Amino acid sequence: MRKELRLAMLASMVLMGCATGTDGVVQIGPDLYMIGGLGKFTDYSASAVKARMFQEAAKYCADQGRVMSPVNSTGKDSGIGTYASAEVQFQCLARGADAR
Repeated sequence: MRKELRLAMLASMVLMGCATGTDGVVQIGPDLYMIGGLGKFTDYSASAVKARMFQEAAKYCADQGRVMSPVNSTGKDSGIGTYASAEVQFQCLARGADAR
């Protein structure tokens, strides 16, 4: 029985490891976007997850010829049985424009 329990736990950890990405940028308002998701298996801090998401946000805006401006962010560090997670909200502004 213990061996079966360990195998089940290992299988669930492997499956959880496959779900550590993000679904990409989502528009949540007029010129307001968000990205949210889980960190990698090796991420212990929400800061690392936020950094990657802000990089993705900057790329998203740059692809439109615009500049990313952070609006808000939240995050949770990893814990027992949970991955680090984060959500970032941002705007894509015209180059040289001030944040609203």
